[in-house]
Amino acid sequence: MTARLLLACLLAIVVTASATPAGAEKGRLAERLTPEVMAVVVPGAARLGPEEGSPPAIAVYKDGDDKPAAWVFSTLDVIAAPGYASTPFDVIAGVDPQGRITGAKVVFHREPYIYHDAVRQPLLDQFLAREAGAPLRGGAPRLPPEFVAGASISSRAMRAAIVETARLVLRARVARAAVTVPTLDTEGFALLSWQDLVAEGAVARLTVTSRDLTEALARAGAPGAVPEVAPGPPDDLYIEVMTGLATPSAIGGNLIGLRAFEDYRRRLNGGQAIFVASNGRYDFLGTRHYRDAEGRRFDRLRIVQHGRTIGFVNDDYQRIGTGAKEGIRAQDNAGLFAVPANAGFDPLEPWRLELLIHAEGAAGAPVTVAFPLDYRVPPAHVLMPDAPPAAAFVEAWRDARVNIAILVALLAALTAIFVFQDALARSRRAHRLVRTGFLMVVLGWLGWTAGVQLSIVNVVNYLQAPWRRFDAGFYLAEPLMVIVAAYTLISVVLIGRGVFCGWLCPFGALQELLARAAQALEVPQWNPPQALSQRLWWGKYVAAAAVLAAALSGLDAVAGTTEIEPFKTAITSKFTRALPYVLYAGGLLAVGLFCERAYCRFLCPLGGVLAVLDRLHLLNLLKRRRECGNPCHLCERSCPVHAIEPTGRIVMAECFQCLDCQVEYHDPGRCPPLARARQGGAPPPRSRPPVAAAVARRGAEP
Repeated sequence: MTARLLLACLLAIVVTASATPAGAEKGRLAERLTPEVMAVVVPGAARLGPEEGSPPAIAVYKDGDDKPAAWVFSTLDVIAAPGYASTPFDVIAGVDPQGRITGAKVVFHREPYIYHDAVRQPLLDQFLAREAGAPLRGGAPRLPPEFVAGASISSRAMRAAIVETARLVLRARVARAAVTVPTLDTEGFALLSWQDLVAEGAVARLTVTSRDLTEALARAGAPGAVPEVAPGPPDDLYIEVMTGLATPSAIGGNLIGLRAFEDYRRRLNGGQAIFVASNGRYDFLGTRHYRDAEGRRFDRLRIVQHGRTIGFVNDDYQRIGTGAKEGIRAQDNAGLFAVPANAGFDPLEPWRLELLIHAEGAAGAPVTVAFPLDYRVPPAHVLMPDAPPAAAFVEAWRDARVNIAILVALLAALTAIFVFQDALARSRRAHRLVRTGFLMVVLGWLGWTAGVQLSIVNVVNYLQAPWRRFDAGFYLAEPLMVIVAAYTLISVVLIGRGVFCGWLCPFGALQELLARAAQALEVPQWNPPQALSQRLWWGKYVAAAAVLAAALSGLDAVAGTTEIEPFKTAITSKFTRALPYVLYAGGLLAVGLFCERAYCRFLCPLGGVLAVLDRLHLLNLLKRRRECGNPCHLCERSCPVHAIEPTGRIVMAECFQCLDCQVEYHDPGRCPPLARARQGGAPPPRSRPPVAAAVARRGAEP
């Protein structure tokens, strides 16, 4: 009866999920922009414009400015993205004209692992606030989603929604030529100092000492050659040369002044500009570019790109005045070189400046050595085609590669335990060591470190999500949880609920390890009689039905009823919650000291759902003999959760697959049929092979 009730609740959730209302109301953004919100989203805002445009946003102005310093928007109003919960959250954020996030704050959400959580909510606020200054195209250091421990899927979804919405808002308000391939950004401009240009790689530098020159001449086979410009002591600077692409306004305009550079660039006729500057004894200019007999060419430098060499003549050169205190004008020599449009030069591809130093070798033979300086225009000065933002789950799986590998190894070990359970169960000591060690890893790493605790919340969300807003990424956004859920579903269908409940549940592992400690300390133990146990089993079905029924009335109800699970307190929060939650979880664990796994057996709603699904399992790997239950009751008495009936039948829906009964089954010193055979009696009959679920499920079910 209870199983049918649970199935009815599951079906009702699927049917009615699409009708569940969202908890936040769209529109009227200005009413949500409280001073507290604005202080985070756009600090220093002086006034706001009206809410307008498509997508809607509000222009923000600073003191004395008549142009917007940023636009404020709501993710709920524009894309209504859901996080871990099916109800869309509302994050208010800002984006400036340069494409940088100015700040972000969540004003509404029902994320189950953050909602009303005194620890995670401040972490989420800090995570979102740190988005300030992050460019939409990436590149700025940001906190990882795992910063909000135990709720990385929610934080990752909110960050992705901010970026996606900001792109839409900015695209509708800032004119920018659409590009379909990477294109040099020649028009964009922002004030950058010489140090800024050096730091971002817009200026490349090469230093050559007198020793470097001497060694280069020796490598060229002319150790005694006399350089055109005599070097000084070995460690003295011979030349420091700097170069880069000046064509983008943000580079050239900051080097010589925007107005002067725009005048110069108009004379390029579609060509490119390269700047060169130097300090030291040697310079890049030489004297031959003054001589008609030498072709007025510069003989101390050249550009090389993909095997093509580009040289310069005097007409290509524009001197930059020097003598200033900083920037390119603070160097000894500086100038711009024009590269004609038909020279075959691609400004987006890597190139190198080769500094040529001439010397006179033996018998007056000329010797030239080249010092290369590699360069590539920084990504900040390249316009990229708008690409759809990568799904949040892609980043999640990439970031979780190490943990995924550990989890796969853990599940492989668990699979091996069940494949070779017959051999394992033949040694009581080996079984105890393997089981205890595995439970410690599940609790310490899977639960407390990785924060993976399958919950009734997962069941509700997996059922509701496809009907509210189908998105395959929803199922993939938490890699470790997805893998554990998939493994659990497969194992339930194959051999029953015990694989998860008995081996993969961190809270179950915590209960069992504490029970072991209590037994070692001789704490009195109580196990309800079989008849009472069967009645108490109903508790988990009732709890599951209550949670699933609450899901029909909206997430707020679910958020309350799911607190029947202590998982959030004991595992994902590690007891860092309000006192009532800690007392509740501690009380359940305290009961488990006297009655092993009492919560799992009698109250766990997730256990109730899995117990219903257990009716579908195909195989029974637990071996039994004809003597089991009549006359032998050894396994029945040794089962810590009373999952074996007096008849000898194992109630698989209540079995945690701990294999204790299999240890007894193979123990010749305790199993009566084996003991009788060892004493010379009739050999025990062969055990029954694994049977179909229909046979394994014979008998009464709760």
